Amino acid sequence: MPNIGEDDVFEQQYIYKLKMLLAARGVVLNYGIDRAAIDVGVHLWIEAEDGSRDVSGPRVWIQAKGYHAETLTVEALAAAESISSHSVSMDHVRFWYNAPEPVYLVEYVESVDTFYAADVRDLVDNRGGLAKVATAGASTTFHLSKDQTIELALARMPRHRSMRIDGPAWRGRPLGHGIDPMRSELAPMDPQLYIELVTALLDAHDFRVHSNNGEFKPLNGLLGTDQPTVLTGRLYLTYEWVLPLFTEFGFDARSDFRIEGGPLHAHGDVIVVVDPTGAATPASIADDIDVVALAKERDTRRIMVLSNATVDSGLIGQWSRTYTRDGLVCEPQLLDSLTFNVLTATNVFLKFHERLGFRYRNYL
Repeated sequence: MPNIGEDDVFEQQYIYKLKMLLAARGVVLNYGIDRAAIDVGVHLWIEAEDGSRDVSGPRVWIQAKGYHAETLTVEALAAAESISSHSVSMDHVRFWYNAPEPVYLVEYVESVDTFYAADVRDLVDNRGGLAKVATAGASTTFHLSKDQTIELALARMPRHRSMRIDGPAWRGRPLGHGIDPMRSELAPMDPQLYIELVTALLDAHDFRVHSNNGEFKPLNGLLGTDQPTVLTGRLYLTYEWVLPLFTEFGFDARSDFRIEGGPLHAHGDVIVVVDPTGAATPASIADDIDVVALAKERDTRRIMVLSNATVDSGLIGQWSRTYTRDGLVCEPQLLDSLTFNVLTATNVFLKFHERLGFRYRNYL
């Protein structure tokens, strides 16, 4: 008669336990045949405040292994610093690491009835990358921290995002969309949405605010008002943008070459002026604060103005003329050039794209 081995029974038991945990967070996905080096997946849902669920989150895939109670006892686990994974093929590790959607390695420990889980990409990167891991040979093992439970992993999984990279590329970068970053313009938006968008862009470039004790700290809601805000701080990553005013939109009669506007940069110490309404002017800002004096006090040469205004408002010249003097440099960003940053900061775009409107949109 057909015989079912102990390992088969054990695997079936912990796989169904795992599926029960996944079913509380999303739609469980299964392969028809076991030939993809992946046991199970979950299409995560997002639960709204009213209790409704939208299946719009990412899909996450799992390769699961298990330790019998007698193989890894309670005492042995308590004495260990981490959980060693079962040996896995490097071919499989490469496949998981390069997969277009996240793959987790899960180890079930029967003695404590607990699943431990880690993103394969994190496991590999923590070891120095694929090239270094591959030096271990045709197979390898990983070490999972004892606090990396499946419950913690499931709570963090919604941060994952899948992105198509088979569309038009821009300078070799997959943007996750086909919109031309240099020849499109966002429409004026609600001040609160503008605040959220600018905050996300500044955070993406690691902008930190100068505090009274001389330290630099994250924004932490400092732009949470629809009134203009002036901040002194430091961009730890280079913030780059392009003025569409100097970018060629059409084509010459005898050539398909188009001129691109030169890049502008901000990096290091800056004064940031944010106007969520698009109605502020240098004169109205001066009623509350002397930006030029503040820049000199902070020994800062660069002033960044971010305004929820269109280029035809005439404000770009006002901001530039007022603040570009006495050794200071100001190259304002209105919605036309801010569009470049939104469309090239893919994570920011994907977070906001359903809420953004365009005055005009061109495609790559």
